[in-house]
Amino acid sequence: MEDIRHGGEKGESCNCAIIGDIKGSRELDDWEHLFGELKRVLEETNERFSDVIIVRFTPTVGDEFQGAIKTPERAIELLNFMRSKLPVDIYCGLGVGAIEKLLDEEVGMRGSAFYRARDVLEVCKKKKRNIIIKSSSTPNPTDDMINELLRFIELLENSWTERQRALVSYYRLHPNFTYEQLGKHFGYTRQAAYQFLIGAHWELVMAGNNLVNKLLKSYLKK
Repeated sequence: MEDIRHGGEKGESCNCAIIGDIKGSRELDDWEHLFGELKRVLEETNERFSDVIIVRFTPTVGDEFQGAIKTPERAIELLNFMRSKLPVDIYCGLGVGAIEKLLDEEVGMRGSAFYRARDVLEVCKKKKRNIIIKSSSTPNPTDDMINELLRFIELLENSWTERQRALVSYYRLHPNFTYEQLGKHFGYTRQAAYQFLIGAHWELVMAGNNLVNKLLKSYLKK
């Protein structure tokens, strides 16, 4: 077995396991096509984040997928990329801690990071939350702050119209685009693209994500 170590609870590692579940998959039509899309997006994710991935993202049982990255600091960036690419939304449990895996294999995942990710994925599904993180077996103030921020961001995202969601998802994939380039892609004027982002409270969402990322980095200082 390979044991990947760094800092979760004191003296424990700080890897980040991510387990996702497609929302409402049983009610979705054309599962075969959707599953193909999921596999394609996971492969794109593996390629784009290859510098931080330690367990490649792959489908697992039913409508779930899982993978792991070296540290949690880029977890939200990775998930936003994945969610912007997928045609459906997902629940995601993030677990910070130790990971054990068979050498050269991406099956049989074990370790506290995966156990915690599984725990909070079930909470996500029960409470209808998009993303929840867990880094220890006992209450953790940093977890609480991150999860409240993620809840605030989720409330803003839930208020988006389909046009706002499409535009924001594309902007997340092309963060260097100007408003003019962004609008041109959708057939909007520069001003219209800007107004869509304002209406979506994009600056608040970005500020929330930036603060979440800073808090995620704090796990590495344990």
